[in-house]
Amino acid sequence: MTRYLTWTEVKLLTREPLVLVLTLMFPVLLMVLLAAAFADHGGPVFANLDGTQFYVTAYLGAGIAMMGFMGTPTHIAGYREGGVLRRFRAAAIPSRAVVLSQAAVLALLAVVGAVVMLALAVLLFDLPGPASPLGVAAGFVVGILAFAGIGTLLGAIMPGTRSAQGLGLLLFFGTFLLVGGGPPPGVFPEAMNAITAWTPTGLLLEAIRSPWAGTGVDVPAVVTLAAIAAAGFVLATRKLARS
Repeated sequence: MTRYLTWTEVKLLTREPLVLVLTLMFPVLLMVLLAAAFADHGGPVFANLDGTQFYVTAYLGAGIAMMGFMGTPTHIAGYREGGVLRRFRAAAIPSRAVVLSQAAVLALLAVVGAVVMLALAVLLFDLPGPASPLGVAAGFVVGILAFAGIGTLLGAIMPGTRSAQGLGLLLFFGTFLLVGGGPPPGVFPEAMNAITAWTPTGLLLEAIRSPWAGTGVDVPAVVTLAAIAAAGFVLATRKLARS
């Protein structure tokens, strides 16, 4: 059932090219612009990376965060408004399958966006590879799971698409721009960085950036993201089962 729902979601997504363009191209274009503008910068302000590496690692997480905060919640909330969730329940489709199919679509979009982004970064900026490719991959995967859990839970509890969109925009831009999507965190007060580093977006970027920079896997970030994923999936499944 999960496989069937996932395939159906993918086919529906291909019929909405604007969603694909916004989800995939927005982080790619911003990454190219910022990486080009700050290619000659570096040092402690940029987490001891050069500007290109700093913004590439930041925007590898942007697609995941966008889908988790905006795409997935809005999609599920739209299903509630359109009565799709009631039809799923009437057809005895388990809520677990709904949650897993949404997670699979998020993962697919995140991987495609990351491949495009890395290919452009290598071609345009001669981006050096990560110090620990496996560590980066682990951070990327656990980040996908965490934001899939967040996205499905938000979609399960938000009353409609407008409220889901509004909250998603606030959560995405309110955290991503403070943890590396805009100015580098090094220019912000330490107190602010200490707070934003423990947001889901901050944990995601740190889980990707640390092994890339060669400082090893950020175990607290990875463990916290895994806990967020588990809690999100369990709570979303229970809530959708009663929706």
